[in-house]
Formats: sequence, C-alpha cells, structure tokens
Amino acid sequence: MDNGKISVRYARALLNYALEQHCEKEVYEGMDRLTHNYSLAINQFTEALSNPTVSDNDKLVLLKTASDEPLHPCLNRFLEFLIEKKRENKIYLIGLKFQEMYRKQKGIILAKVTTAAVMDGITLQKIKAYLEDVFHCSVEMHLIVNPALIGGFTLDIEHDRMDASVAGRLNAIKKELQL
Repeated sequence: MDNGKISVRYARALLNYALEQHCEKEVYEGMDRLTHNYSLAINQFTEALSNPTVSDNDKLVLLKTASDEPLHPCLNRFLEFLIEKKRENKIYLIGLKFQEMYRKQKGIILAKVTTAAVMDGITLQKIKAYLEDVFHCSVEMHLIVNPALIGGFTLDIEHDRMDASVAGRLNAIKKELQL
C-alpha cells in the first residue's frame, strides 16, 4: 500500500474519531503543532521514527514532545494506536492530510501572507475579513516575514498566489527586458 493511501485512511479515521468525541478542534490544533515542529527537523524525526532500535515508548515521547503542549486524549490515543500498528513513521503525512480534511469539513480556507516587514494586526484582520467576504467561508491566516520581498506582500490562498511585492514586480520587469 502506498503512502498516499495510508495517510488518507488514517487521517480519515482520526477525523471521524475526533468528530465522534467532539474534540476535532483540539486534535486539529495539536496536529498543527506536531506537523509544524516535525517539518522543522524532518530528517531527524524520520530517522528516529523509522529506527527499529528506538523503543515504542521513546517514539511516543518524541511525538508528544513535538506537539509542544499536553496532547488532547483523543490525539494521544491516536498516536499510541499508530505506534501499535507500526505506522508512526507516517505521522507527518497523516497529519497534513488530517488538517486538509478538517479544513474541508469545517469550510476553512488556508491563506498565507508573506510580507517584507511585520504587518500590523489591523491590516491583517482587514485582509482576513476581505477574504472571508469574497470566499464566503472562514479563513485561517498565517503570516510570514521575508525581507527579500523588499516591499509589498504575496498572498497564497490554497493553490493560488497573488504577488504584490516589489521583488515580484522587479522580476517581471527583468523578464520583459530580456525578451
């Protein structure tokens, strides 16, 4: 069975379990922290979770620690289940798929705003309110600061990008001049 099928099946099982237990938001937040921290040290996590000499208890402790906060009992039980079924090395893909399924279930779109400097909260709230009005759904915003943009911002919504950055405009001018 390939990784895609495994992650979809386990993510769906976790979402259904969380919905039954009425803890889907808490599980989503825990899974968000876990996948974020996993992505920061993906090679080390993958190596540790795939290593047969690392005990199941140590793997569970590692995953709990990566979630930053005490896990909700639903997510804790799920991680124990994954380790029991020897699928702990798939947690990152399962986590990403779970988050995607949760957002779809709850009508939430993911938006990422990248700016050259820190954006104030009022402006960020205006962008969020505008997106919610345009898309008629809830918006989960993530702010990233990247000084390489020089000025302006980029806005990524699901799989679309709007580039209103100075760096983006300079690149467009450069391409025009090369023709």
